Amino acid sequence: MPLVRDIREIGEHRAAGLLPALGFAEVGAAGRSAMRPPSFLLGPANETVLWEIFGQIDTPGVGCYAIEDGLVAPTGIAIKDGVAFHAAAFVQPRHHVVAVCDRLNDDDPPVRHVAGKLAVIYGPAHETWGHWLTDFLPRLWVLAQAGHALETLRYLVPPDLRPFELTLLRLCGLRDEQLVAYDYFAEVVRADLLLMPTGLREGNRLAPCFSDATAFWTGRARRGAGPVRPHVYLSRAGAPPRRQSLNREAVEAAARNAGFEIVQPETLTVAEQIELFSGVRVLAGEYGSGLHNSVFAAAGTQVCGLRGTSRHPSFLQSGIATALRQEAGYVFAATDGQDVDQRFEVDIGLFCRAIEIMMMAEGRPGLCPGPAGA
Repeated sequence: MPLVRDIREIGEHRAAGLLPALGFAEVGAAGRSAMRPPSFLLGPANETVLWEIFGQIDTPGVGCYAIEDGLVAPTGIAIKDGVAFHAAAFVQPRHHVVAVCDRLNDDDPPVRHVAGKLAVIYGPAHETWGHWLTDFLPRLWVLAQAGHALETLRYLVPPDLRPFELTLLRLCGLRDEQLVAYDYFAEVVRADLLLMPTGLREGNRLAPCFSDATAFWTGRARRGAGPVRPHVYLSRAGAPPRRQSLNREAVEAAARNAGFEIVQPETLTVAEQIELFSGVRVLAGEYGSGLHNSVFAAAGTQVCGLRGTSRHPSFLQSGIATALRQEAGYVFAATDGQDVDQRFEVDIGLFCRAIEIMMMAEGRPGLCPGPAGA
C-alpha cells in the first residue's frame, strides 16, 4: 500500500469537513484590505507591478493544526491516513508535494516514532534568510497563541539546517535538545501529536497579526538595543549571481555619496544584523531577503527596493510595510515579466530622486549629489 494515496489542500478541505480528523485552533481570521501604497514608484512600473502591489487584497486566516499520530515527509509536509496536505500557508505548493510523495511511494522509507508533541515551523526554501523572517519564525507566535508552551515542545528541523538557521532558533529561546533532525527520504517521522502552525502570508499580503507575531519573536531574539544607524544601503555584491545589477558600483557610489553606510549583510553575524537593522531608519538596496530585515526596524522606517519589473521575486516588501506601518518605495529597471535570473541597469538619476524623496520624508529637503564626478 502506498504511503500517500491522496493529496489535498488543507485549508479548503478543513472548511468542507473532508479531512481525516484534525484539530484546528484559529488565532487570526481571514480578511480583506488594501495594500499600503508605495511612497514612490520610479521607472517603468508596468501592469504586472501594479497588480502585485495594488491588486492583492486578501489576507490569510492564521491558526494551528493538531494532527494525532501524524507523519512528516521531507520539507515538513504533513501526512495523515494516506492524505498529504499542501497549502500556501505552509509554503508547500501542490506540485512540490506531488513530487515528494511520488518519491516516498517509490522508496517506501522506514517510519521513526517521536514521542509527544512535535511542531513544524519551517517549509521549502528554508535555506533562504527572508523565509525565516517572514514565513517561519512568526509561527512561534501562532503556537503560543494556540496555547502551546514553546519551551516544552520539540521542533522538527531539516537535515541540512544552515548555521544561521540554528542561530536564529537559539536566539528565539529554543534549546538544541528540543530540535529533532530527520533524514530526507531515508525516513519518515511519526509524532504522537503533530503541531502545524500556519504561516501568516498569502502572496504578497500578510495577516494583520503579523505585527504581533513579529514583535513576539524579534523580542525574544534581540539582546538589547543597538545604536541608531539611520541610512543603510544593502550591497548584493557578495550574493549569488542572480538578479544582477549591471551598474552596481555606480549605484553604491551614489548611495555612499548621499551619506548611506554600505553594508554586505552576509559578512555580519546574525546578532550583528539584528542590532544593525533595529537602528535603521532608511534602508535601500537591490531587492531581496536583505530588505526584509526591516522586520527588526521601527514603524515609519523607509525602504527603497531597486529591482526589475518581473513578478519574481514578488513584492512582499509592500506586504511587510503594510503590516508593520513602514514605507516601501521602488526604483524599477525593465526586465521580462517571467524572468527569474534577471539582469538590469538602474537609472542613477531615478535612484537619486528616490533618495531625495526619502530625505524630504525625514524633514531634510535637499539634493542627492549622486556619485562623485558624475
